[in-house]
Amino acid sequence: MKIGKRIRAARENASMSQKDIAKIIGVSDKTISGYEADRILPPLDKLLQLALQLKLPITYFVGNDSKDYKLSSRLLALEAQLIKISSELKLIRIEARRINKE
Repeated sequence: MKIGKRIRAARENASMSQKDIAKIIGVSDKTISGYEADRILPPLDKLLQLALQLKLPITYFVGNDSKDYKLSSRLLALEAQLIKISSELKLIRIEARRINKE
């Protein structure tokens, strides 16, 4: 199954319209339509936003097809980096609050 079909299936399973999901991730409903029709390949940041909003792993969208292996591997690496960055940001916020209280 191609990315567009997976995006559409995930959106429909979440009972969301193209306009709903477009507004949340900051694109037009026409862009979502383009993603779903496989006319436009979503950038990684938008694909990540879709995955987060639809509560699915980003790998759901790229599938297990061998030709998608490199993309899937890159996406998994990016997910790991984002998790690490998020943890670091939390620590920085805690430290900033501590310093501001002094």
